[in-house]
Amino acid sequence: MLRLAPRAAAIADDLREIVPTAGSADEPAIRLLALVLARIEAANEWLAEHGLFRGARGEPQPILKALSTWENTAARLCDRLALTPTSRAALGLDLTRAKGEALRAHVAERYGGTSGV
Repeated sequence: MLRLAPRAAAIADDLREIVPTAGSADEPAIRLLALVLARIEAANEWLAEHGLFRGARGEPQPILKALSTWENTAARLCDRLALTPTSRAALGLDLTRAKGEALRAHVAERYGGTSGV
């Protein structure tokens, strides 16, 4: 954990710049994603050095199971932070709907109706 902390902090800094709606409420998810990505990097470095398989029978390295779990966790966190095309599209739809509702409310309040909006 201590070895991963500096890399996770650097990744978190990068994530804060690219998360579309980053705010203080996103900080726990950003930090968690950064830690998971640092783990994935470290595991891939280890695999590059030791290979995907071990032993005479060519069994997969045990770390591959954990790596798969970490990758799935990272994918879910990316989705929740709107870092995927699908999640950004969903966020855009929600923002468009919210803007449309705000515009309708403004027109109704100001002009007494929603005709043409």
